[in-house]
Amino acid sequence: MTLKKVPVGNDDFKDLITGNYYYVDKTLVIEELLNKGSKVVLYPRPRRFGKSLFISMLENFFDIDKRKENEHLFDGLAIQKSEYYKEFGEYPVITLDFKDLKKDDFVLTYREFQNIIADVYEEKKYLLDFLDETQSKTFNAIKDKTADRADYERAIKNLSQWLEKYHHKKTIILIDEYDIPIQHGYIMGFYNKVVGLIRSVLSSALKGNDSLKMGVMTGVLRVSKESIFSDLNNPAIYDMMSPSYNEAFGFTENETKELLEYYGLELTNDVKNMYDGYNFSGTSIYNPWSILNYIDQRKLEAYWMNTSGNVLIKKLLNNINDKNKITIEKLLKGESVSFGYDNRMTYMDFDETKDITKALNLLFASGYLTFDKEYIHPVINRRIQEFKIPNEEVRSDLVKIVQSIMYHQELSNFEDYQGFVDDLIDGRKSKMEMYLCRLLESTSFYDTKENFYHGYMISLFGVFLTPEFIVKSNREAGLGRYDVMIERDDRSFGCIFEFKVASKESEMEKLASAALSQMKEKEYYKELELDKVKKRQEYVVVFCGKKCIVR
Repeated sequence: MTLKKVPVGNDDFKDLITGNYYYVDKTLVIEELLNKGSKVVLYPRPRRFGKSLFISMLENFFDIDKRKENEHLFDGLAIQKSEYYKEFGEYPVITLDFKDLKKDDFVLTYREFQNIIADVYEEKKYLLDFLDETQSKTFNAIKDKTADRADYERAIKNLSQWLEKYHHKKTIILIDEYDIPIQHGYIMGFYNKVVGLIRSVLSSALKGNDSLKMGVMTGVLRVSKESIFSDLNNPAIYDMMSPSYNEAFGFTENETKELLEYYGLELTNDVKNMYDGYNFSGTSIYNPWSILNYIDQRKLEAYWMNTSGNVLIKKLLNNINDKNKITIEKLLKGESVSFGYDNRMTYMDFDETKDITKALNLLFASGYLTFDKEYIHPVINRRIQEFKIPNEEVRSDLVKIVQSIMYHQELSNFEDYQGFVDDLIDGRKSKMEMYLCRLLESTSFYDTKENFYHGYMISLFGVFLTPEFIVKSNREAGLGRYDVMIERDDRSFGCIFEFKVASKESEMEKLASAALSQMKEKEYYKELELDKVKKRQEYVVVFCGKKCIVR
C-alpha cells in the first residue's frame, strides 16, 4: 500500500484532499460554527496550529464560485453526514490572508495591503459585467491599485454588497492572521498607522454590513482596547480557555495516535513528553506542525520555533526585574505559576515592561505556556489559575530565548574582554576556568539540563568572539564538541572544546580525564589541520551545577 503524503507546511485544504495527503478530519467545526450562528467570530491560537488550513477549509466549503469544482471535495468527511452539509457551496466568499503583511515600514505595508485587496478583486472580476459605470470605475481602480485609500478601506464591504446583489446570497468574509500587521507595526514603530488601517477595514466590512452572512478571523492575540473589536459589536471570541472549539485546532491524542500508527510509529512516552501537554479547556492537544515533522523526519527533535513572536517576548522578558525572574526560573524547571489571565490585552499594554503578567499572557497566547489547573484559594477565597510550559520541545525553545537575553545582559557588562581572548589563545586554563565560573555564578536563570550549558557556551562565543572568530559545532553524544577558529593579525589559531556535564562534583575530574583521552584517541586536532590552523589549544570543560573545571 502506498502511504499518503505527509502534509508538512501545506495549509491548502483542496490540495491536501486532491493531492493524496493525510488529512485529519476537522470538518465538523463547520457544523459547530453554523449551529452557534455568531455573526463575527475570532479564534486566537498560537502559530502553526492549523489556523490557515481551517480558513482554507471554510473557503472551499462555502464558496459558491467553487461549488462545481469542489462538489466531491468533502466526500467521506464528517461534515457530509451533518444536516449542515446543505450549506455547501451556498455563499459568496471573500478571503483575506494577512500572514505576510509584515513589512518594515507603513508605506511598504500599505502597498502590500493594496496587493492583497487587488488580488481579491481580480478573483471576482466577473462582477464587472454586472456593475454600473461608477461601480466599475471603482472596481477597476482597486484592482489596478490606483484607488484612493478611502476606497481601499471600504473595498471589502463594497465587494460583499456587490456579491450579494449578484448571487442573491449574503457574503462570508474570512480573515487569516488578522493581527500580524498590528504586531509587526508595534515592533517596527508604526503601530498607530497600521491599527488605523486595519480598524477601518474591519469595522467597514464586519460592522453594520447588511450583506454579511458571517465573518471569521484567526490570530494570536485579541487586540481589544484599540477599538478594533469594540467597533465590531463584540464578536464571539473562542480562545484556548474556551470550552467551545477545543478540538478545532491542533491534534487530539486519538488523532495523533491514529496518525502515527498509519505511518508505522507509536505514541510513546517520549513522543508525549516532547510534543504533548497543551490543555485546550480540558482537551489534550498536540502541536500539528511538530507531529507532522516528526513523522516526516523520523527524529524526536524540536521542530516548533515560534520565531514570529520572539522579538516581542524578548522585549518583555529583557526588562523584568530580578524578583520576577524567579517566576521564569520556576517555569523552566517544570513548575506551574499563577497569574491574572487576560484575553483583552493590547500591544500598548506591553509598554509596561516591568509587569511580568504581560509577558506571561503573551507567552500563553504564543503557545509557550498552557493552562494547568485552577482552584479556589482557601485563604483569599479567590479562583486561582496556574499555567506551565506544555512540553520539552517548547521548553527548549524558551530556554534559548531566556539564555540569549541573560547572557547578553550579563556578558555585555564583562569588562575583561581582551583578557578572556588572550587567555583563550595562550591556553591559560586556570584563567579560563575563573572566567567561566564567575559567569556561571552570575546567571540569574538557572537550569541543570545539558541544553542549558549548550546554550551557555554558544551565547558565550556569540558575545565574546567577534566576526573574526568562526564557531564550528561538531556536536556528538551529550553536550558535545565545538571547534573555534580565529583569523586575527595574520595568524591562524584554533581551539577545540569538549564539554561534559557531571551529576556530582566528585565525578568532575574523572569525567575530564576521560574526555581528554577521548580527544586524543579520536584525533580531533586533525580537522583543524585540514583548515590549515597554525596554532591550536584543546580544552575540556566539565560542568556541575554552577561549578565548572577547565582541563
